[in-house]
Amino acid sequence: MSYKLIISEKPSAARKIAEAIAEKGVKTLKAGDVSYLEIERKGEKILVAPAVGHLFGLAQKSKNWTYPVFDTEWQPTFKISKNAGYAKKYYNMLKKLSKDADQFIVATDLDIEGETIAFTILKNICKTTDAKRMEFSTLTKGDLINAYDNAKPHINFGLANAGVTRHTLDFYFGINISRALTIAVKTAGTYKVLSAGRVQGPALAFLAKREKEIKAFKSTPFWQIEMLTPKFTAMYENDKILDKKDAEKIVSETTGKDAKVIEQINKNYKQKPPTPFNLTDLQVEAHKLFSIVPRDTQQIAQKLYEAAVISYPRTSSQQLSEKLGFREILEKLSRNKEYTDKAKHLLSLAKLTPNNGKKTDDAHPPIHPTGEMPKGLAGRDKKIYDLIVKRFFATFGTPATRQSSKIVLDVNTHKFQTEGKRTIENGWFDLYEPYVKLEEITLPQMTDNEIVENKKITLLDKETKPPNRYNESSIIKELEKRNLGTKATRAEIINNLYKRNYLMEKRIEVTDLGLTVIDTLEKYCPEIISEDLTRSFEKHMKNIEHEKESSDDIINKAEKELTVILKKYKENEKEIGTSLVKATRETQNEESTIGPCKNCDEGTLMMKRSKFGRFIACDKYPDCKSTYSLPKNGMIKSLKKECEQCGFPLISIINKGKKPQQLCINPKCPSKKVEDEKAQEKIDELNNGTLVKNCPKCKSKLILRSSIYGKFLGCSGYPKCKYTERLDGKVTAKKYPTKKKKAVSKKKK
Repeated sequence: MSYKLIISEKPSAARKIAEAIAEKGVKTLKAGDVSYLEIERKGEKILVAPAVGHLFGLAQKSKNWTYPVFDTEWQPTFKISKNAGYAKKYYNMLKKLSKDADQFIVATDLDIEGETIAFTILKNICKTTDAKRMEFSTLTKGDLINAYDNAKPHINFGLANAGVTRHTLDFYFGINISRALTIAVKTAGTYKVLSAGRVQGPALAFLAKREKEIKAFKSTPFWQIEMLTPKFTAMYENDKILDKKDAEKIVSETTGKDAKVIEQINKNYKQKPPTPFNLTDLQVEAHKLFSIVPRDTQQIAQKLYEAAVISYPRTSSQQLSEKLGFREILEKLSRNKEYTDKAKHLLSLAKLTPNNGKKTDDAHPPIHPTGEMPKGLAGRDKKIYDLIVKRFFATFGTPATRQSSKIVLDVNTHKFQTEGKRTIENGWFDLYEPYVKLEEITLPQMTDNEIVENKKITLLDKETKPPNRYNESSIIKELEKRNLGTKATRAEIINNLYKRNYLMEKRIEVTDLGLTVIDTLEKYCPEIISEDLTRSFEKHMKNIEHEKESSDDIINKAEKELTVILKKYKENEKEIGTSLVKATRETQNEESTIGPCKNCDEGTLMMKRSKFGRFIACDKYPDCKSTYSLPKNGMIKSLKKECEQCGFPLISIINKGKKPQQLCINPKCPSKKVEDEKAQEKIDELNNGTLVKNCPKCKSKLILRSSIYGKFLGCSGYPKCKYTERLDGKVTAKKYPTKKKKAVSKKKK
């Protein structure tokens, strides 16, 4: 019996689609280890089967490890990457189900990646290049039924071709530049995989430019003068006095002299509601309010979308349309106790008019709540959802009224002034609480010629500061401003630069390796890191999306561009490699350096690795045998400062999802006191030899050990048995099972 086959992007979306459009319930079936769904609608049998994101990717046809590389083909992801083995099950399922399907319907996400996923599945598994297309921006029942009943007769070929082109260009640039860098390093006598890409190169280039500005910056001193009165603090009218003698003269002339009010200006102004969230705006706000990095915000938003509680997150739009049904969404939200009052307030308004922004998106509206009741939200997921709901509310609010105030005073012919701002009418602030973060400084109402007591005059020593560093939020905004990358890829671009050791710290610093890569590429082939080249390809892909240009033409253009660039690079390969090797070693040494050795006073403590794990040791070994243990998990960074109690170096241990932990490497540091009295008793007993305890795993004796965390009980059979126990009895690590050897077959040949 034939059937319609709906192809979704993920299993969670497949179930939402099936449950929405089914008329007689949903039947879960199996193909191997993975599930698909069978439903019926209007007497027709329909199967809903998911992919798991991209089932196909680009790979090199030949095995030649050289460059340039342009011989590519689309292959199943499980053949390209060992980590994509799970995709094979979904590939096999779709291949099996496609054989008897008499119609294909695409229900992947409506964006460039979703269309590429669908197109490659249709072409390589279903052996067709077209299908019907469901278009939706939320996974709510109403939207999905509407998308099915009004499915477009064809897929969006403009989006599909643009997606194929983007993947091809990214592969061309990524494999060729990365391979060129790695081969150059190998030519110089070492081996290290270095990489860069079509967008990563230009992104790193402007970050490197900022890094050089910061490093080259020379501070210049200036002085400010502060006056303290009983009611407020005022500053001298000239914010920066460059000559200290001038500043001291003003201080002497104003000290002990009362101030006279010569002017007070109060000005009311309206503060408009915020615009609706697109992905970049949400990422920036979540980082500012919750310190959630953009990549995590994007993942959380995707999860909320798949739960049908918000709309599709990868959108550029800031314009809410009435077609969304504002009142219907607000009615649903009013049933949630957390939002009842705010939702009902908005429903009482005669007209709902959002404060829309300028940015648009052809496929999707701004991020907004669907009104569906969320289930089991907690932690960061709940924070992001709450932020999206209240931003939606706030866009319909009335402008807030704020007042700016300024008081100007005369002190012995010298002018001082103070400024403040306060809220007079909350307006939309009430709808967005607690996410309105504004400074409230209310100044007293003064009259002209009123005398104010001058309690103290202070001369402040200041110096000019270098340009601000980007953080993981502001860099996303900057990439958008420069039109580098897409709304869906920008967070991952920055994450990859961190992974490749080109960036470090939350306030983004470019490593020596990152700077050298850029300096090298700038010198020998600046086109690779050119923003203009990257932007021009983005324009071409937009034209392909709107069917104004051909995909083949742009891919051929990229081949020609890269051939010329890489030919020039090849001529300077050895010099490039030498420069990169030097920077790689310097960066590795910098990261491994912990601080001065306190034992020999000559050596430097370095982080090292052995088959037993990480540890810290003096570089003067074997003359100095100082060593310090390190925890197995977490990223270790030197804090470049010493412990106040013992003078040993301090390190930071960073584990994902946890606050960084600051520790002294000295296990005997006075700061590491055992607070628990029972634990202290155990230490005393162990020291006196009266406590005998055996390992519960291997029956060896437990002995007292020390680490940077303090004292603990550890198995004397280490490293075969890695059992450890805190002195309060809590187990912190268990025995690692040894691998069993496979039995050797004794069958005769």
